[in-house]
Amino acid sequence: MCLLNCYDYGIRDVSKPNLEKGPLTLIPPPEPSEIRPEHLSSLKTSWTQIHAAHIPGPEGKMAMQELISRYHDAVERYLRIKIKDQNLADDVLQEFWTKVLNHKLSGADETKGRFRDYLRTILHRLMVDHFRNRKTTSLPPGDLPEPEQPDKDYDHVWREVLIKRVWGRLELYEAGTPNNRYSTILKLRVSDPEASIQDLVDRINLQSPQKYNAEAFRKTLQRARVKFFDLLVQELRETIANATPEDIENEMNDLGLGSLYRRHK
Repeated sequence: MCLLNCYDYGIRDVSKPNLEKGPLTLIPPPEPSEIRPEHLSSLKTSWTQIHAAHIPGPEGKMAMQELISRYHDAVERYLRIKIKDQNLADDVLQEFWTKVLNHKLSGADETKGRFRDYLRTILHRLMVDHFRNRKTTSLPPGDLPEPEQPDKDYDHVWREVLIKRVWGRLELYEAGTPNNRYSTILKLRVSDPEASIQDLVDRINLQSPQKYNAEAFRKTLQRARVKFFDLLVQELRETIANATPEDIENEMNDLGLGSLYRRHK
């Protein structure tokens, strides 16, 4: 199953680079977003996290662990796509995290824009330097666009990791909220987008002590979609300092998630 695995929210399979083509499944209008401006203003961002990671003491160690947990998958997958030799990719990966752990990125400047752009610039420099130093190996022309140019590989990896993290947040929300089944019901729907509501109701009632009728299932599914979108916005805000609604919309468009934004804004 892909990370969204259907046409929900107007998104096609996120394991494929092109998300905007093809028919869209119509869904009922969502309820108003549960994320409030006063909550958003208190969110940690990756910029503040990387600064905190370079502070001596327990707080810095915790921030460093969070930073590694958050970005290791995206960094590793991107390097393995760009560097065909997996041993070389591992070398660059190790060099990147060595720089992080040795506080070589403490000068990160949030005024430079999105954190993922900053991260890509660092990885680009490491790859170029690595291949230049080896001299015996070169990247094929066009495989490594300049940081200011779009890179579909990077956007593709970032999108998949982003959606995976949002699913994780939704699972945590369900686990921490009594009688909540948002993650379970949304996954049930996206795993079988062609199934009837009644069929999905029958399945959920077999595995859940909380019983649903068709109407209750529809309402819960609608709320689960809204919650997923809210968590997605929250995840994006944590990678963009002082993000405006326009910043969020632009980021979703850049990542191929524009139809989702337009459906829920």
